Formats: sequence, structure tokens, C-alpha cells
Amino acid sequence: MMNWNFNLSIILFLISTLMYSSFYKHLLMSLISLEFMILNLSMFLYFYMSFLKLNIYFMSFFWTISVCESIMGLTILVFMVRKLGNDYTKMLNLMN
Repeated sequence: MMNWNFNLSIILFLISTLMYSSFYKHLLMSLISLEFMILNLSMFLYFYMSFLKLNIYFMSFFWTISVCESIMGLTILVFMVRKLGNDYTKMLNLMN
């Protein structure tokens, strides 16, 4: 049963990386794909840690870092929409 869970989480992670590479034009779609990737990675980490009978205390650190990453991404998205009026990633220019 555990092998099926590992394979499912790996397949879902690969699907999320495929989604990230295909929805690269809009920042919002890229952020949603990254959150799907984090969700799949946390599912894999949970299955792996429970399979090895390890402490799942590490999951709280992982979720804290993933929440901080998502908040920073949404902050950049709101800033771009207010300043530029759209969320195209081609408008991201670090020279301005």
C-alpha cells in the first residue's frame, strides 16, 4: 500500500512541474502550480516520514517555509497588478 502512495505522490509532483512549465506566462498560474507542487511534496514527505517511523515535527517547519513563500509570491502579484495592470511574467523587469 505504501508503494502506491509513493508512486502517486511522485506522479503528482511530475504533473505539477509540467503544469508549471506550461503556465509560465501568467504569474498567478505559476504561483498556483508552485503551490500544487508544495502540496505534493508535503504529501510525499509525510508518507516517507510515516513509513520510516520518524517524527513528523519537521512538517511544521516545512509548512512554515511554504506559507512564507506563498505570501511573498502573492505580494509580488499584488504589486505587479497595481503597478502594471496585468500579471504577465514578461513584464517582470528587475532593472526598473
